Amino acid sequence: MFTVDQSHLRLDQYLTEKLPDLSRSKIQNFIKLGQVKIDGKAVKPSLILQGDEKIECRFEPELRNEELAAEPMDLDIIHEDDDLAVINKPSGLVVHPGSGNHSGTLLNGLIHHFDQLSRTDSFRPGIVHRLDKDTSGVILIAKNDKTHNALSEQFNQRMVKKEYFALAWGHIEEKGVIQGEIGRHHRNRKLFTMVENGGRDSLTRFELLEYFPPLSWVKLYPETGRTHQLRVHLKSIGHPIFGDGAYGGGQKNSKSFHVKYTQILNHVNKTIKRVALHAHKLEITHPGTEEKLNFEAPVPLDLQSALDLLKNEQS
Repeated sequence: MFTVDQSHLRLDQYLTEKLPDLSRSKIQNFIKLGQVKIDGKAVKPSLILQGDEKIECRFEPELRNEELAAEPMDLDIIHEDDDLAVINKPSGLVVHPGSGNHSGTLLNGLIHHFDQLSRTDSFRPGIVHRLDKDTSGVILIAKNDKTHNALSEQFNQRMVKKEYFALAWGHIEEKGVIQGEIGRHHRNRKLFTMVENGGRDSLTRFELLEYFPPLSWVKLYPETGRTHQLRVHLKSIGHPIFGDGAYGGGQKNSKSFHVKYTQILNHVNKTIKRVALHAHKLEITHPGTEEKLNFEAPVPLDLQSALDLLKNEQS
C-alpha cells in the first residue's frame, strides 16, 4: 500500500509511472479485475486522482478464467522459440472463448500445447491479436508478458506489416487506398461500417493480383487493425469479399452478373464455404533478438482450389 503523491492524473497513468515494469494495458487489466483498490474500494482505470489516496495493489498474474480448459488440438506451428509462437490458423476455428462458445477454440488448444503463455490479458493468455473465425492464416502467440507487451506496442505503433489475400466480387482497380473512420453499424451492433465521424481511423492499401471474371484475386495491406476492417473496406468500395454474407458478399451477388458466369460461380461457391480471406504474411521485430522476422501461411486448400477452377475457366 502507498499514498498518492500527485493529482489530476488517471489512476492507470499514475500506476504506469510508479510501476515501470508493468505495461499500461496490464495495469488496466489488473484494475478491471479488482486487484487495485483506492481507500479500500475497487475503482475504474479512468479514475482521476486528487492526491493523498491510499492505493492497495494485490496483483495476481496467474489469475485465469476458470472456464478455460486445455483441449488437445492439432496446431500448424509455423515458428516457435522461447518467447513466441506463430500459428497457421485454419478457417472455422474461433480464436478465444466468448459468449456461448467456451470450448473448441484456438486458445483451448494453446493452453494444452504450451507450458507457458503470457498473462497480460488473464482471460485470453497468449493472444496478442485476433483473426475472425472464417479468416485463415498467420496469428502470433506470446509466451510471456514482456513479449506480449512488446508485440502489442508494435501493433499499436503500426510497425507490424501484414498481407492478406482475398477473393472479391467484381473487377477491382489495379491499386488503391481505402481509408476513413470505422464505427458500429447503427442497426446491427455486431457489424461495422464506414462513418463520417465518431469512429476509429482505418487504412488499407490494396492491389489487384488477377481478375477472373467476375471475381478479383486481391492482396491487401492493412495498416490499422480495426475489427472487420478488410471486410468493411472492400464492401465500402463496392467489392465485398466472396462468401461474406454479413457485408454484402453472399451468393446472391451472382444475380448482379451475366448469366454466363452462373456455372463457375456455383462451382466456386461449393468450394469456398466461408469468407474468402486469408492472413498470408506477417512481419515483426522479435522483442528478444530485435531481428526482423517474416512469417508466411500458404494459401489454404479451399482458396487454392477455387483459384484453380477460375484459372481453368479462363483457358
